[in-house]
Amino acid sequence: MLEVGEDITLLKNGYKIIQKKDGFRFSVDAVLLSDFFTPFKQGKILDIGTGNGIISMLLAINKKSSAITGIDIQEESCKIAEKNVKLNELEDVIKIINGDVKEYPYGNTFDYIVSNPPYMKTDGKKQNECMSKSIARHEVKLTLEELVKSAKRLLKPVGTFSMIHRSYRFTEICRVLEDCGFSLKRVRFVYFSKEKNSNLVLIEAVKGKKCKLEVEAPVYLEESGY
Repeated sequence: MLEVGEDITLLKNGYKIIQKKDGFRFSVDAVLLSDFFTPFKQGKILDIGTGNGIISMLLAINKKSSAITGIDIQEESCKIAEKNVKLNELEDVIKIINGDVKEYPYGNTFDYIVSNPPYMKTDGKKQNECMSKSIARHEVKLTLEELVKSAKRLLKPVGTFSMIHRSYRFTEICRVLEDCGFSLKRVRFVYFSKEKNSNLVLIEAVKGKKCKLEVEAPVYLEESGY
């Protein structure tokens, strides 16, 4: 099943994931988001920017849904994600779609949306020469505003959107979510250590219902075992 330039990373409970050696590889961000995501009932999940399928797989492995769709604009990433779904015998739980989420036609379909999106604005700054990494890290194909608007369109009238992003963009993220009609429900800041500023933030927002914001206890990666 492995092709030239690929390797396998072992996950818990015997699950495995194939990754490109020189492509975009999953990191602690995916694990943090899958742990943070808390469904209030069983429902359909859309994983925007699924990449090699790691978040969809972690959600399936942890029994957070039995109906997960992963969508990614990069064909090569989707092929690897499909291989990972098959390798782990999760075909009955996870479906992979190669496409642009902005054009995905099934509005008002999902109970939950999760995303580990590109963190970096383009802003004329130097990007990675590897196009797959550039698309995954920079807002080349999907901006923050486009992501949030897509999430609103694809969620059911009441649904939740969970994401992980860079802390320095927190106020911008809040503004975009509120402008698109979301209500912030949960926020959790992530720190690499107690001596460093927060680098990542986990956010859950709700469409169709007003919420009282909960700022949860922070995560310190050096102590948490991630």
